[in-house]
Amino acid sequence: MKTSEFIVRRILLLIPVMIGVTVFTFAIAQIIPADPAAILCGERCGLIDPVTGKTMLELQRERLGLDKPVIEQFRLYLVNLAEGDWGESTTYNRPTSEVVRDAAPVTLEMALFALMMAYPIGIILGILSAVWQDQVFDHVSRFLAIAFVSLPIFWLAMMLQLIFGTGTDVGGICDPIFGTEGGCLPIYGRHDTALTYPDRTSSLCDTAITGIACYPSWYPSGGTGFHLVDSWFVTDEALDNIHPDYASNSKLFNDSLSHLILPSFTLGIASAGSLLRYMRASLLEVMNEDYVRTARAKGLSESRVIIVHACRNALVPILTILGFSIGGAIGGAVLTESIFAFYGMGNVAVDAIINLDYSVLMGVTLITAIIFLMSNLIVDILYGVVDPRVRLE
Repeated sequence: MKTSEFIVRRILLLIPVMIGVTVFTFAIAQIIPADPAAILCGERCGLIDPVTGKTMLELQRERLGLDKPVIEQFRLYLVNLAEGDWGESTTYNRPTSEVVRDAAPVTLEMALFALMMAYPIGIILGILSAVWQDQVFDHVSRFLAIAFVSLPIFWLAMMLQLIFGTGTDVGGICDPIFGTEGGCLPIYGRHDTALTYPDRTSSLCDTAITGIACYPSWYPSGGTGFHLVDSWFVTDEALDNIHPDYASNSKLFNDSLSHLILPSFTLGIASAGSLLRYMRASLLEVMNEDYVRTARAKGLSESRVIIVHACRNALVPILTILGFSIGGAIGGAVLTESIFAFYGMGNVAVDAIINLDYSVLMGVTLITAIIFLMSNLIVDILYGVVDPRVRLE
C-alpha cells in the first residue's frame, strides 16, 4: 500500500471518530446544570422586550437555538461548527473560537517542549540502563524512573520554583552558582511584564481585559501563537519599543525559552520516567532476538549491534505511547498552568467549569480530541519508518 493511500484511509477512519467526539461535546452542553441563556442575560432575564413582548431570557434562548428540539440543536451545532462559529463565551465575552485559538498554542508549546525534553532523557537513560543491566547505573536509573513517575506534579512544580525560580528572597541555588540575584529562571507567565513592557499602563495586548493569556503587542498579527516561533518575526520597529534587555529577536526567543523550562520540565518528568522503563524493557527483549545474535556472530561491534539493529526495533513500543504522551501532557497542563500562571487550555477549561461556560468547555474538548487523533495518525505513519517489518508501500 502506498503512503498516500494509507494516509487517506486513516483520515477516512477518523470521520466516525470525529462524529462521536462532536456528539460527546454536544452532550456536555445538555448535561451542564445551567441555562446558558440565563447566564448571558444575567439580572436582565426577567425584563420584557417592548417590541416582542417576550422576556430577555426567552429572546436569548431563541438566539442560541435552545428553544428548539435537541435533534435540531445538534444539527445547528454541526452547521455552526463547520462555519467556524463555536458560540459565545459567557466568561470572556468573546467568540469561543478566539478564546480557544489564543489558549491552544500556550498549552501545545508547553506540552511539545516537555516531550522534547522527556523523550531524549527517557530513551537515552533507558538504553544505557539496558546495556549496563544490573550494574550501579541500572539500579540508579530505575530508582529515578520510579521517582519521576511518583512525584506529584504540584509538589515538583513548587519545589522547582523555590530552588531555581526568580521572585524568591534567596534565589534558590542559582545565586551562589551563577551569580544571579533572586533566581535564574522565571516561575510564572510567558513573559515578565514588569521587565519587558516599558509602560505597564499601555494596552499590552488585545486580551488583557478578558483575562486570556496576554499576547504581547509586538508580535506579528496573525502569528502562530507559539512564542518560540513568533519571536523571530518581530519587526525592528516593534523591537525599538521594547525594554533594551529584550530588544532583539534572539533575546525575545531566550526570554520565551526561559519561561518554558520549569513548567515543561515539570510536565515532562513523569513521561521521562515511564519512557526510561519502557525503553529498558523493550531493548532487553530485543537483545535476545535471533537477528541480534546473528549480527554479533558476524563480528559487528557491540555499539553497532545496539544502535543499528536493536534500538530501531526497540523504539516501536515507544512510538505506541507517543500519542498518549501528548494527551497526558495536555491533561497535566491543568495543574502546571495554574501553578506557573500560563493561561492555556488547562486554565481556560477550569474557568469554563467554574463559570459553567459550556461553549468554551465544548471547544477545549473538541480541540483536545483533534490533537489526540492527529498525534495517533502521525504515530501510525512513523511505524513504517522505524519498524522494518512494517511497510506502507
